[in-house]
Amino acid sequence: MPIKVPNNLPAVEILTKENVFVMTDTRAMTQDIRPLQILILNLMPTKVETETQLTRLLGNSPLQVELELLQASSHKAKNVSQEHMIAFYKTFDQVRDKYYDGMIITGAPVELMEFEQVEYWDELCEIMEWSKTHVHSTFHICWGAQAGLYYHYGIKKRVLPEKKFGVFLHTLEYKTGMLFRGFDDEFYVPHSRYTGLDEEAVFSNPNLRVISTSSEAGIFAVKSVDDKQIFITGHSEYDGDTLEREYIRDLAVDPKTKIPYNYFPEDDPSKEPQVSWRSCANLLYSNWLNYFVYQSTPFDLNDIKTGNTPKHELVTDDFDLITVKFGGSSLADAGQFKKVADIVKSDARRRFVVASAPGKRNSEDIKITDLLLKARAAGGNTESDEYLNLIEERYKGIADELGIEFDVESEVDQIRKKLSTETAEELLDYVPSRGEYIGAKLLAKYMGFDFIDAGEFIKFDDEGNYDKETTERILGDELFNHEFAVIPGFYGSMPDGKIKTFSRGGSDITGAIVAASTGSDLYENWTDVSGLLMADPRIVEKPVSVPLITYRELRELSYLGAEVLHADTVFQVASKGIPINIKNTNSPSDAGTLIVNNARYYSDAQDISGLSGAKGYMSVTVQLAHLNENANLREKVLDSFAEKGIKIETMMTGVDSMTFLVKESFKAAVEEAISEIKNTMEGAVAEVVAGLAMIGVVGRDMGTSPNIAIKILSALAALRINIKFLDHGVGNLHMILAVDEKDYENAIRAIYQQFA
Repeated sequence: MPIKVPNNLPAVEILTKENVFVMTDTRAMTQDIRPLQILILNLMPTKVETETQLTRLLGNSPLQVELELLQASSHKAKNVSQEHMIAFYKTFDQVRDKYYDGMIITGAPVELMEFEQVEYWDELCEIMEWSKTHVHSTFHICWGAQAGLYYHYGIKKRVLPEKKFGVFLHTLEYKTGMLFRGFDDEFYVPHSRYTGLDEEAVFSNPNLRVISTSSEAGIFAVKSVDDKQIFITGHSEYDGDTLEREYIRDLAVDPKTKIPYNYFPEDDPSKEPQVSWRSCANLLYSNWLNYFVYQSTPFDLNDIKTGNTPKHELVTDDFDLITVKFGGSSLADAGQFKKVADIVKSDARRRFVVASAPGKRNSEDIKITDLLLKARAAGGNTESDEYLNLIEERYKGIADELGIEFDVESEVDQIRKKLSTETAEELLDYVPSRGEYIGAKLLAKYMGFDFIDAGEFIKFDDEGNYDKETTERILGDELFNHEFAVIPGFYGSMPDGKIKTFSRGGSDITGAIVAASTGSDLYENWTDVSGLLMADPRIVEKPVSVPLITYRELRELSYLGAEVLHADTVFQVASKGIPINIKNTNSPSDAGTLIVNNARYYSDAQDISGLSGAKGYMSVTVQLAHLNENANLREKVLDSFAEKGIKIETMMTGVDSMTFLVKESFKAAVEEAISEIKNTMEGAVAEVVAGLAMIGVVGRDMGTSPNIAIKILSALAALRINIKFLDHGVGNLHMILAVDEKDYENAIRAIYQQFA
């Protein structure tokens, strides 16, 4: 795929001769695809040379790239004509209102100056700040990397004893990272600089990850944990003769200039230099464009400003750090433990495991958590011991069948002791949390993983609210030191150390917290079904799984009554753009359901994402002349409902009427509100229709594809099902209908058959 550059840029002629496919403005006008918008802030004095080097690397990709060049207007270029700068470069004022998929900030020959002494430093700071909200991923080179690390993270540079000049061997600190995917374990990169990084500050910063280092050249590649900032201290983009020309230039100034290290054969400057970094350079820039820009940038560049752009969301093979959570059914017995271990160990990217308490082994069984609740309710007496004995027997059976030594008796004795010595208030959350605690320790022992007690690192504040900022900081720091770990779900601790649990289903939340704290690229939630089902299996026989759904659609389905992930689970990862994959422990090869921020990148023919609903609703219609034309009258009606605590599910309006859909449980409150409305609004009448069922159909194309609405209405018409209420919703995400309760199941089946 070509790279698009301005007409007549000198690089065009050079790269065309090298058979690099370059597309000019004129030719690109005939292309009907969305190119990547890349901005290069070129701070190098050799403008044309740097333009050519970067254009060559960006053009060596199957992606179409549209390039723009940016200059620091507070600095006048001395080594290139002003005609060239005016013709091909823009100033910051010309681009500040635009958004870019990627940006490159080059090096500059100002290393020995303090950052604040550089004449364009203030302008550069403004650009770097702007990039945080207007650029999806920024790639900093050499001095540009030092400047970026200083501005964004306060990391200072240090002057080296002598110039780091030559070609140096590098290794990977983080071999599974996508930036260096396909690299050999050892590779070469040119360096030409007088300064280096404060390496201790880089390694100790929890927001940064060091990816590659050199024993001779120091840190080479660093990225922010959110993938938005890439820092490269070397010059992978250099041509084969760039170091030679720098050497000749420096030699003319200082005859004692050292020969570039590992560059000329036998250190003989008369021989042609050895180029040992070209393949690595091409792969580095290709990986950046592919994994950090193309696969995660929003289709609509204006979405960058929201901060909710997704991370590597194209195919699951592109994820390099995966947090996994296994539900109670996935850990119900030793056989399930073995399945979990096989799943985790089948992919080295699955590094952090969140475990629920063992669930039911069959329909007659009792979950471990329910046994613990019974023990807590019984207190420290004989009945309590009976429940604890069942728990101990259950865990011992699992450990014995797995063939591992695990002191279950000591763990359960701790619960016995607390039940007999502590108050009911102190035990309120402690006892039910022990199912996850013991189960996670057992799983960690079986798999040979580290055990991390959630009570030490997942924090609540004094009011019992989850402390997101503290948790993500301390949990992220802790897990950074563990290659593989198991964390119990469902609980954390208060400031005084007392155990605090989430609501039931809270292990899902813990999994999302671990994913967010570690900057995971994917959160896998393993259960006993292959993803989210399109319809209620109690109504529709063997409904299909939904392959793809957005966070917003998931929220809509949850609001409409579908049993989906805990809302707090979605909030933890959605803000960071981490996809969720719902998978089946008993059928791990099934794709499951992928939950993402933005579905534009995925090709699937699915018209709807699901349908849900429930019985027990009624419609309330208030009629009064000019009701909707008079804001005061409309507000009085809404205030009457609000004051009575009536939750309105949805509403429709006409010129003289307002119709609400509410649950029948609000019947008494509705009667009071209607009486009040009639007494205060002369001429108002009201009608209530009870015995209704609400049905919600959710899909991201609801507002743009008329065929979807036609299919829904046709399916109901074919069965002569009368629609009592119809609301197409806002945001083009759902359609809500109300039908008689006697038609509810048939209506669900009829709609499902249109889309399954």
